[in-house]
Amino acid sequence: MRVKLWKVFVDGTSNTVGAGAGIVAITLEGIKLEHSFRLGFRAFNNEAEYEALLAGLRVVSDLGAKKVVVYSDSCLVVNQVRGSFEAKDPRMIEYLRLVKRTMSNFSSVRVEQVAKGQNRHADSLAALASLIADEVPQMIRVELVAEPSINVKPPVAQVAIAEKC
Repeated sequence: MRVKLWKVFVDGTSNTVGAGAGIVAITLEGIKLEHSFRLGFRAFNNEAEYEALLAGLRVVSDLGAKKVVVYSDSCLVVNQVRGSFEAKDPRMIEYLRLVKRTMSNFSSVRVEQVAKGQNRHADSLAALASLIADEVPQMIRVELVAEPSINVKPPVAQVAIAEKC
């Protein structure tokens, strides 16, 4: 019998505007929970990656998860957590200690590295948070527009121009 695990995709980013973290948690029932975190302090990319990992662990812990697999595209963070890379920078050492302490709250936690392409959803949430300059919390609703708002087929010439741009 296969044990069901919570899945958490995490990503952090830093740019000239700010830093952010994105998480996509998938519950045992398959429900996706998405969250963007704007970091209210200056953070380098690896720090943002650690903040994303910590945010993901905190969120699923608060929701009662006990067995978790976390997916991140950060080679450094994943390998430091797994013990393959040694953390040497004082800030990375402290982040690693906090992650290990947070992981001890679960009965089972695995951290896996995924390709950037497999982590696009969390990446987009992190990028969104990092680019928002306001300090005002925001609720962004994403809706599908399945059909064009008009009921007229585009002329063939217009389609050809759109494909060249």
